[in-house]
Amino acid sequence: MAPPANSAFKQQTLRAWRPILTPRLVIALFSLGGILFVPIGAVILVFSNQVVEIVGGDYAAASGSGCCKSNCDSLIPWERVDYNPCDVTLTVTQRMEPPIFMYYKLTDYYQNHRRYVRSRDDNQLRGRDVTEADLLDSSSCRYHVLDGPAGDPSSLISPCGLVAFSVFNDSYQLFQGSSSTESPEIPLNENGIAWPSDLQYKFKNNANGTSGNKFPPFAFERSRTCADLPAGSLQTACLESPATPQAGWCFPGSGYCVEDEHFVIWMRAAGLPNFRKLYAVINTTLEPGPYTVRVSNGYSDDGGSTYKNAFAGDQLQDFLYPVSSFGGTKSIVLSTTTALGGRNFFLGYAYVVVGVVCIVLALCFLFKYRMQPRDLGDASYITWQAKDGVPS
Repeated sequence: MAPPANSAFKQQTLRAWRPILTPRLVIALFSLGGILFVPIGAVILVFSNQVVEIVGGDYAAASGSGCCKSNCDSLIPWERVDYNPCDVTLTVTQRMEPPIFMYYKLTDYYQNHRRYVRSRDDNQLRGRDVTEADLLDSSSCRYHVLDGPAGDPSSLISPCGLVAFSVFNDSYQLFQGSSSTESPEIPLNENGIAWPSDLQYKFKNNANGTSGNKFPPFAFERSRTCADLPAGSLQTACLESPATPQAGWCFPGSGYCVEDEHFVIWMRAAGLPNFRKLYAVINTTLEPGPYTVRVSNGYSDDGGSTYKNAFAGDQLQDFLYPVSSFGGTKSIVLSTTTALGGRNFFLGYAYVVVGVVCIVLALCFLFKYRMQPRDLGDASYITWQAKDGVPS
């Protein structure tokens, strides 16, 4: 075997900087860390205290402000009966200036499970043509792929997989006051809430009209026609789209189905079991007092008195998004932001604690250095020169 080439890299003779950690240098570094971290943590805590955040109770509960009507402990979602629509009361304790962000919060929901996260097909979500073999591959959906005989293209579920199939589909309306019937409605801006890169590159309705096929949450959109859209550019695009006859509103560029921003946000899986996802932005000042959030699920053709399930043959929808089967909760959160974002006390406390630890260590090293100094480079402290524990 030939020896390594005679180069500085292969002979490991490159120039290097080997800092000598003298007591003074270590004390200075720890002191500098404490001086930097403590003020940064204090600033983060000050900004966090300026955030006004209202967290509602678990509206999936059977008592109090919950929406459950009967069979609340059933592990089978369609056996549970909820009030649909359901009014949930939130009490704003401080004046909230826009923009105000409305989130839905879920707990004990493990979106980070490996099988769950992998159960999707990004090519299908991008609006590309995929086959049954592609979707049944071990690296793709695997679950909720077919709703009919194998080999029939019309049996393919689009979008497939566990992430899409479990999409959160509760809808919200916000009213000022303790009632949703006699109080003015506060507009919610549900546009521009998803990442622009996701909308531009990752989520597109297929031009062949397969988006939303056999997929229950998009059944209502696929059952609509271009005449159901308001007159304008979107209706014109619907009429000109080749996917319209069989896809309804699930045509490219419609903003519905796979391109719906609520769906796009859900598909970005959370890393922790307790998480929030943005639902809307409120551009109206909220004064202190009671507010009502109307929660509904399905579609309504009578002004919101009752809601129906298009996939189930327009039957009444009598259950909201189920969380009781895995022991989770769901609630509504209203929050303002500052220049540093939302409320995050943990980050501020982490900086302060690390800074205090650095200062304490610096003081300990300084005390040791002053009380028991030693000369650097003194060979008598080298252990191999000691005999019977006594330096020679």
